[in-house]
Amino acid sequence: MKYNIATITDYLEDLTGYKTRQLTHAKGEDKRLPIAIATSYSYYDLEFMETQVTIAIPTGLDGITPMQLAKHQAKMIEAFQHPVIFALESVASYQIARLTQAKVDFIVPGKIIFIPSMLIVLREMKNTVKEISEKMPPVAQMLVLYHLETRTIDGLTASEIAELTGLAYPTINVALRWLVTNGIIALTGGKQKHVHITMSKEEIWKKSLPLMTSPIERILFTDKKPEGSLMAGETAMGHYTMLAEPATPVIAIAKATAKENAAMMNKEYGDIKVEVWKYSPALLSENEWADRLSLYLCMKDSEDERIQMECDTLIKEMKW
Repeated sequence: MKYNIATITDYLEDLTGYKTRQLTHAKGEDKRLPIAIATSYSYYDLEFMETQVTIAIPTGLDGITPMQLAKHQAKMIEAFQHPVIFALESVASYQIARLTQAKVDFIVPGKIIFIPSMLIVLREMKNTVKEISEKMPPVAQMLVLYHLETRTIDGLTASEIAELTGLAYPTINVALRWLVTNGIIALTGGKQKHVHITMSKEEIWKKSLPLMTSPIERILFTDKKPEGSLMAGETAMGHYTMLAEPATPVIAIAKATAKENAAMMNKEYGDIKVEVWKYSPALLSENEWADRLSLYLCMKDSEDERIQMECDTLIKEMKW
């Protein structure tokens, strides 16, 4: 950790206006914790907002997932009998949603504070963007991922993008307008407007991620792999990462492909698990494997810690 407890208390006081008072941490309570948890953090007790809280600072954050933090927090609260707040040195943008969904109390001094147990949700980050509740439409999401992974759309017109993707011009036009409205891209020029992108690919990903959703619309099963399908799910994760491939292969197909092969699909039984995507997975891949970012969006909310850790690998190994 690059900061100490004084840095944390100063941040809490400056941000909330409440004074803090450091208390003596009852080390005997640490013995109620599993030793692996007890030795993974430094503990400081404070009086904050007229409530006793424990600040837990990881001695080494490597390998600790948001799900593990949530489990550790539950154990600590059971042992200490009051709120526990993790003080983290940094949090990757794609991890913030996981931490907040798991209702993990945490702060990153100078940047973010999220303490739902005390009804505080405040953020202080430079260049923040107004949060938009509306999720990204499937075609708009596909275009962003197409730009990030397949081919740049910077400088192209809606007609050119429609020709590249095989989608209808009106569909592409609506998706581009949504991206403009939500600050992902801009359109420049006169009658023939061109896409103008100023952010780096990694910046676009970080800005778009909170608005994106899993491309999976529904799950089916089949005994025969449809033409044009790609390997997806845990099968594709096993290809990209160290995760073991499942006994039942997983594939992804577009809605149109599912409709064409409806006779061979089943809702409950089959040797192959079929993910029906809201957009065509083939548009984002030049081989038999689903693209990394769509795969991440499919798998990121899994409760399996192994999958969560390998999702992190997918992002870390992206070549922006």
